[in-house]
Amino acid sequence: MATVFDQIALLLCKFMEEKDIIYGKNPILEAIDAGWQIDKIFIQQNLRGPFEKDIRALSKTHEIPLVKVPLEKLNQLTKSNKHQGVLAFVSAVKFQDLQDVISSCFDRGENPLIIVLEGVTDMRNLAAISRSSLIFGAHAIALISKNSPRISEDLVKISMGAILKIPVCRLKNMIQVSEVLKDNGISLMVTDVQTDYFIDQVDFSKPCAIVMGSEHTGVTLETKRAADIAIKIPQAENFDSLNVSVAAGVILYEIQRQRRLS
Repeated sequence: MATVFDQIALLLCKFMEEKDIIYGKNPILEAIDAGWQIDKIFIQQNLRGPFEKDIRALSKTHEIPLVKVPLEKLNQLTKSNKHQGVLAFVSAVKFQDLQDVISSCFDRGENPLIIVLEGVTDMRNLAAISRSSLIFGAHAIALISKNSPRISEDLVKISMGAILKIPVCRLKNMIQVSEVLKDNGISLMVTDVQTDYFIDQVDFSKPCAIVMGSEHTGVTLETKRAADIAIKIPQAENFDSLNVSVAAGVILYEIQRQRRLS
């Protein structure tokens, strides 16, 4: 006999044009109530009424990014006009709680290493960073919900499955991230080409979190001010900085090198 969850899943599948898209008011509400991992919600920009208030409240409670889009965008994505003004993307990963990940690290006698992505929006960069994070021993990737790429099946393929093997945490903003890190005695380090501290001069053996900024603007000024230290990669030439995924790989290698020596 089919379970209640199976019945809900069958109902939702009827409203999914692709396996990672749900549309329609009731199917989306059912998906959230059933515990489905929702990556992002698109809502028609002029939609008003009780449902709009309910979905806004739910997205805030579950920290799901809510994006207003024109009607044409919804029609294009669903290939129909039966979406009722709302569409949700199902995440390919199950988001984990950052505090739980950190507590688990300490329980195992390990010093947490967290990669925080602030404004990294390119799917391929996230895929590459997830591969480097897994290979070099990072314990989790923390994403800021507002400015992060959608974790789709394509991203999973590009990462060669790495994104499925490392905990991914989604938090509302950097303030929330900073609070969790500082409450656990984890040093917040930001990347900044203007700093005087090269990565081989910094002690990475202690618990630390590395913030990688936007592909175009880097780490925000507010995050730099909140950080414990800013770090940079030595360069032989005074040229533009490395791509964010390449930079993450270099920093992660240095961290692993130091931790193996210690």
